Amino acid sequence: IVIDLQDIGTRFYTYMTTMAYVMEEAAKRKIKVVVLDRPNPIGGVQIEGPALDETAVGFTGYLPSMPIRHGLTMGELARLFNAEKKIGADLTVIAMKNWRRDAWFDETGLGWIGPSPNMRTLYAATLYPGIGAFESTNISVGRGTDTPFEHVGAPWIDGVRLAEAMNARQLAGVRF
Repeated sequence: IVIDLQDIGTRFYTYMTTMAYVMEEAAKRKIKVVVLDRPNPIGGVQIEGPALDETAVGFTGYLPSMPIRHGLTMGELARLFNAEKKIGADLTVIAMKNWRRDAWFDETGLGWIGPSPNMRTLYAATLYPGIGAFESTNISVGRGTDTPFEHVGAPWIDGVRLAEAMNARQLAGVRF
C-alpha cells in the first residue's frame, strides 16, 4: 500500500489517523506500507498547544499526549505511530529531498494543492491549529464558504463587540 497524503501539521487533521488505521490493517494482513513523505506545511520547529488527553483518543487524535501543532511530517508520524503504538507494519518511508525542518510550505518551491475541499490555502493551514479547535462547538469555522478556517462566527455573535473585547486583551501578534 502506498500512502501519499499531505498533512497539515495539526493533531486533529484526520489524514494522519487515516494513515495509522491503514498501517494497522496492513500489519494484520502482512501488507507492506510505503509512505511518501511530504513537508509539514506549517514547519517542523514549533510545537504548540495542549497535549491530547488519553480519554480523547480517536479519529481526531490518534496518539495520547500529542500537542495540537506537532511539527512532524507524514513519514515521521508513520514511524512514530509504528513504534509507539507497536503497530508492527512493514514500513518504508520515502524521504523528501531538500526539506528543512524550519521551512514553511511556501519556502519549498512546491505548488500548493489543497489536500481537501476545506483546506484550500496555506493561509488556512496556518490558521487551522487555532480555528480548528472551534469545530466541536456551535461556532462555524467557515466550512462551505469561500474561506474555510479563515473566519469563525455564528448568527448570535456580535462581531464588532467580540472584536473589541478580544483586542482589549492586547494579545501579542493577534488582531481581531
